Amino acid sequence: MSLTLAGPGAACACRTLILAALPLEVRPFLRRIKAGARRDLGLPAWEWEAAGAVLALTGMGAAAARRAGESLVGRLRPGLLVSAGFGGALTPGLAAGDLVLGETFWHYSPDTRELKPGPQPAPPRPLPRLGAVLKQAGLTAVTGSLVTTSRIIHKGRQGEPLAGLPHPVLDLETGVLAELAAAQDLAFLSLRAITDGPAEEIPEFLHAAGDPGANLGVGAALRWLAGDVRRLADLLGLWRRSRIAARQLAEALTVLSRFLIEERQTL
Repeated sequence: MSLTLAGPGAACACRTLILAALPLEVRPFLRRIKAGARRDLGLPAWEWEAAGAVLALTGMGAAAARRAGESLVGRLRPGLLVSAGFGGALTPGLAAGDLVLGETFWHYSPDTRELKPGPQPAPPRPLPRLGAVLKQAGLTAVTGSLVTTSRIIHKGRQGEPLAGLPHPVLDLETGVLAELAAAQDLAFLSLRAITDGPAEEIPEFLHAAGDPGANLGVGAALRWLAGDVRRLADLLGLWRRSRIAARQLAEALTVLSRFLIEERQTL
């Protein structure tokens, strides 16, 4: 089933708003659906008519996700809010490209080691059903605990308080979007593709991601590599795993979009 775009300049009735932080997370998905740009929303955004959906990039971090989410929900009035992107696994059993559907949502402060539960907005369909749809498509998917942190953390040194949660996965945006969905009485779905397993750490120069004014460009990477050239293997490993995760995320979003369209048509 193909997802047909609206014509140039046309704006579809937005039933679903998908938010991701970075182009890398959704580029394969946008190519797959041949998405067309939506230039009137103040953020990089695309839409397609068959799904009644808009996808937009928020930038990294909770503050950016909150600003973008509040603005776009206010303008588009969707019935379903989707948080999509990458995540880091904290416990064994998840590897690059595996998919996690958020069942519970948490906030974690790495400075105080305080873990707080967030709102739990309802998904558009029961998560076991959505997980089964993904598995029928040949994708590895589980339900899990999505933990939003104020910055990227070193899992080995700072992740211990989270180890008791079922399938804990780290990200920077989901918690505030779950809060927005709950406040606006929207159905909510968070889908994360794993880029780093429990024994894999994000390079330290990226730990400021989401901070205002953070410099994460080529210069920062080169300075980090200059400290120890062996770090190049870590950077290349993350790049490779991110590509795997992006491909799996594209497949999962396509499968779930198709399923939700077909479900809506039978109601």
